[in-house]
Amino acid sequence: MENLAQNFTTKWNFALARFSTAEWLGIWIGIIMPVFSALVYPTYMHSMQTPWVEWSRLLEAPFVLCEIVVILWASRRGMDSTRMWLSLPIDIKIASAFLIFGVFASSLFASDYPVRSITISIITAIHLLFALSIFHLLRRPAVQSYRPFIMLLGGGLITLAALTFWRFALPPPASMVPGGVIEWGSALPGFISVRHFGSWTGAVAAGFLAMLLLGEEKSRGSWIHGLYFLSAAMTVWSGTRAAILAMVVTAVILVTANRKLPTIRTIGVTAMLTGGAMTAAWVLLPYDDPTFRLFTSSDAVTASAMSGGRLDLWAATFQKWQTAPVLGLGSGSTFWEVYIGWPHTQPHNALLQFLISWGIVGAVSALWLLGRALAN
Repeated sequence: MENLAQNFTTKWNFALARFSTAEWLGIWIGIIMPVFSALVYPTYMHSMQTPWVEWSRLLEAPFVLCEIVVILWASRRGMDSTRMWLSLPIDIKIASAFLIFGVFASSLFASDYPVRSITISIITAIHLLFALSIFHLLRRPAVQSYRPFIMLLGGGLITLAALTFWRFALPPPASMVPGGVIEWGSALPGFISVRHFGSWTGAVAAGFLAMLLLGEEKSRGSWIHGLYFLSAAMTVWSGTRAAILAMVVTAVILVTANRKLPTIRTIGVTAMLTGGAMTAAWVLLPYDDPTFRLFTSSDAVTASAMSGGRLDLWAATFQKWQTAPVLGLGSGSTFWEVYIGWPHTQPHNALLQFLISWGIVGAVSALWLLGRALAN
């Protein structure tokens, strides 16, 4: 047994040495986790049949476990949380302390479902530690470039595209699906809905957009062009308007921060790739399902319809927050406190999510930290 353990350790250390830190993160986050999630949560409807399995999917439990592994890995690579905390400016320390207080106090004392809220609060803390871990791992002297990480995220989209094609091209008979109806907007492998799918592909597309606009001409290969085309096409295909808007905003911020416009050739190539991606997405739209369209004629009927019902959701969320303005109603409370015909996991509005979850205490603290991060 001891020899077996030593052999495993030797092979594991060899595997770690074979790839760089950025490459390992890209493999785990961009390839392994989406495929694993697709295999664990196969569905053609908006929820899993077993309640606890569906709850684990809503909490994105596999990805949380992955984040914990990355946090432990960063700790082994020298991340010292105590030293990082002591090195922070005093205003960030104060804001962080109030944020943590708001996150957990609201869940303990204000939530109607404290166990659920505490669980989500712990996951929020894990997300923050995960972000610090990624920052630590990718800023180490041994990490020369983020390029391998982004490239592997794009490589994972090739696998995701193949899984998506399989799910849509070879569906089971509708009679075999609970309820007897296939919900194509929920048929994406491993994702809660097509919008979550689009938010993932949009984030990857933004990374490639940055590489196209800001990278050296000689460093851009056909792989970057191809993976940007794929990620942009998948994003448009998903009909996720927020992801497309985020790509545009990212491009503007990057160009502004860089204080240098891309060359005419770069802008032309990027525009042609984007146009081609939009055309491919339109050709491949599935089953004339309006869920996948960026706009439909019904969107122009009312302002609420134009926003996908978000105006009603925001109004209901704001009204509910006013019942507990200081501490809010606990992490995740939108799901059981706000109902406008169907439950929502979050209000699609960061400020309102902070307010209803953690009240003024947590919201002001979170916004202060976000502002400081953007200012730096």
